[in-house]
Amino acid sequence: MAVSPVGPVATGFGLAALVFASFYLVTVIEDVSIFSTADRSVVGLSADAWAALVISTFFWAFISANEIAGQRNIKDIYTLAPKLAGITGDDLMRALEPSPERRRAGWIAAVLGLVIGAALFIAQRDAGTPERGYFEEFTLVAWWALIATMLLSSLVIRWVVMARGETTEVTDNVLESAQLDLLSRADAHMVGGIALRGALVWLLHAAILFLLFVGQPLNAVLIVAFLFIVTIALMVFFMPLRWVHRLITQTKERELTKVRDDIRRTRVQLSDTGNAGAQAGSRLTGLLAYEARIESVSEWAIDVGTMFRFVGLLSLPVISWTGGAFAERIIDWMIG
Repeated sequence: MAVSPVGPVATGFGLAALVFASFYLVTVIEDVSIFSTADRSVVGLSADAWAALVISTFFWAFISANEIAGQRNIKDIYTLAPKLAGITGDDLMRALEPSPERRRAGWIAAVLGLVIGAALFIAQRDAGTPERGYFEEFTLVAWWALIATMLLSSLVIRWVVMARGETTEVTDNVLESAQLDLLSRADAHMVGGIALRGALVWLLHAAILFLLFVGQPLNAVLIVAFLFIVTIALMVFFMPLRWVHRLITQTKERELTKVRDDIRRTRVQLSDTGNAGAQAGSRLTGLLAYEARIESVSEWAIDVGTMFRFVGLLSLPVISWTGGAFAERIIDWMIG
């Protein structure tokens, strides 16, 4: 189901605009400017305004990128379901639907995310100023940032819990009835594409979060948050590949067992005289070649190209930070 009638990108931009507009309204009420030329300013914006812009962009990416990746993954699931599970895409989508228990866990995670977000914000705000009380000098802008951080943390943690789902039984059933063609890597590589797509989404989130470091002093809280999102990206990338590794391994074992049984029966037939023995010899040659071909099949649906693309995706956060820092220097020079 689409996230809204206007599409995920427009919806994400609309949400980001509302988030930043709410920040601007707070600055108007508090009578502070979003522009600054102080040491901690970034591209002419105050440190708070820059953080609000990054947070707004994060909201856009979370809504838009997740929805776009989800829509493309659903298309791949509908293609893969009949081949891998022998069922329709609709049946597999229903099987992957989270249970009431998982939904309840998702809402609990959302509440927990609010608490974690508040703790992270307060810890980050007070980093380097241990003598200041938790809510000392807490302006309206600080309250806005606290609420935005809590909402983002809640969204992220709930998404992680819901995405995990209760799919153990489903995937085990798929492993038992898989119809994977070991000599064609198209299906396995499609799963690799799903993995790359998921990793791209979370590395995009990490790249946006990394922009908070531009012009700001580093602190342990921001670094931990950044590493947490990168860790999610790694998990999202490797978990589908691990599943397809199990799928290939189990399918390979079943196929080898079957062909080796045929080889044993054919070897017995070699002692037959006449055409039966000759046909058995020809069949044995083909079976041995097929066995060798199956044994040579890699059990991982990952190739050099996929790994290079993933490594390239890992560089996104660094590119975002260096690009932001470069833009900051250019704009400071232009307005200086």
